[in-house]
Amino acid sequence: MRWRVLACVAAVSLAGAGPSRAMSLSESGDRVTLSGSIVPGDGEAFARFLAGPHAQPLRVVYLDSGGGKVLEGIAIGRAIRRAGLATAVDAHAARCDSACTLIFAGGVRRHYVHGEDVYEGMSGRSGLGFHTAHRPGNRVEANTLNARGTDNMRRFYAEMGQPGAATLVDKAAFNTLYRPSGSTALGLGIATSLQAP
Repeated sequence: MRWRVLACVAAVSLAGAGPSRAMSLSESGDRVTLSGSIVPGDGEAFARFLAGPHAQPLRVVYLDSGGGKVLEGIAIGRAIRRAGLATAVDAHAARCDSACTLIFAGGVRRHYVHGEDVYEGMSGRSGLGFHTAHRPGNRVEANTLNARGTDNMRRFYAEMGQPGAATLVDKAAFNTLYRPSGSTALGLGIATSLQAP
């Protein structure tokens, strides 16, 4: 297998936070793994990556990210949809939180692998994780809520044919993530399968 790693954006510091691990892409055959934080410029970097040479046509993007910038997540999700790619999250091994759920939504097919093992609610640590948008800073302070960002998320889920995802955004307690079970993700149209692609 041929692996190619592309560090798309250098680590950045956010308002008092330490350096974050920037988005990286690794490619093996028809599979791409996107991991790390979603930071400014990642939408364009992902589009350049898709336009670049590949050993074989890409088919699926596996995700493992704690999230990041909403508009960048939307840009990557749209690029995935335009390219006709599937998305996948392995709930046993990865998380896809916050803006990462926007990327997941872009898949023409969305595989929530092992989603049947996710205990629905706010106590899990892996799988899909939804919450409202926040400005940079500490998510436990009310003044970091970003209503416009949350509205952008809701509109994008609807654009991708998954308006039920917005209900999960609203279920998240203020400083937590709401993780849907596999059956909920299928029922809301967020996932199309609980099997690996």
